[in-house]
Amino acid sequence: MTLSTQFITIITMIVSGVYLGASYHTFKRLERLWTSSILWKYVLEILFWLIQAVILYFILFFVNEGILRFYIFLAVLCGYAMFKSLFEQAFGRIVDTLIRIVLRIYRFLYRIIEIFVVKPIVFIVSLIVVSISKVFTALYSLLLILLKILGWPVKLILSILQPLLPKNAKKYLHPFYRFYSKIRKKE
Repeated sequence: MTLSTQFITIITMIVSGVYLGASYHTFKRLERLWTSSILWKYVLEILFWLIQAVILYFILFFVNEGILRFYIFLAVLCGYAMFKSLFEQAFGRIVDTLIRIVLRIYRFLYRIIEIFVVKPIVFIVSLIVVSISKVFTALYSLLLILLKILGWPVKLILSILQPLLPKNAKKYLHPFYRFYSKIRKKE
């Protein structure tokens, strides 16, 4: 490995250490959003470090064909320390501002979708349900009125014909009369 390759490798790994510090700071800042489960927290922490290791190795692979030396770890550590001492406060303010902006945009979009999509759909569905129930209630009332109107002449004819029926026929019609009277009492 030539001297220029080693120099580029050290500079790249220092910048990668700064990147690692920034990404870890962002990860810890966003960790408040998913700390509901300890298991989930540990799984995400392990995944974060695995992804960062893969990213750093790909960077190292492009710079010096993936050759690992002790000074590479020192360069990453130096870059991380540089981030912690020089850039962490300013970067933290930038991340907090970006998170607030993203949350405001999310809340705005959520309200827009709720006002222009969800509430009209709920209103239309409730209007349809109420309309259908009112139509069925009206049809049921109309059917009852029609049955009373159509049943009145039948009842009149039966009341006229009842004295004329022979006693033998009345014996067979009597159970139907008891059944009809039970139904009528329930109304």
